[in-house]
Amino acid sequence: MMPKSMSIEIKVLIKTLVFSIILAMITGSIVYYTSLSESLLSTLGKVILILTIFTGGCMVSQSYGNKGLFRGLTMGTAYFILILAATFIFVPALLSFSNVIYTLLIALAAGGLGGILGIGLSGS
Repeated sequence: MMPKSMSIEIKVLIKTLVFSIILAMITGSIVYYTSLSESLLSTLGKVILILTIFTGGCMVSQSYGNKGLFRGLTMGTAYFILILAATFIFVPALLSFSNVIYTLLIALAAGGLGGILGIGLSGS
């Protein structure tokens, strides 16, 4: 259980990280136990990234009920920073300028769109 004093953004970030790990495990299992090619993992990873950031942006803006685009972009940026730090620590060979910019744009777009949808779902 998360403490009540923790900000909504941190709570949602933790939830989306757990969600992405679960999706990654399911995806890995599906690829392992079926005849799907491992070359699909990169694409599936991007889909998981988009889904989790979109969900995070939606959850945060739905909780607040205002400033959906801003809150979604904030979640996208926070998630991007975590991904960038993890990549830098565990697989720095994957870091290239084009990959970083591409991931940043995906994170901002997914977070922003999720934030906008979250306002619509909040009922405010």
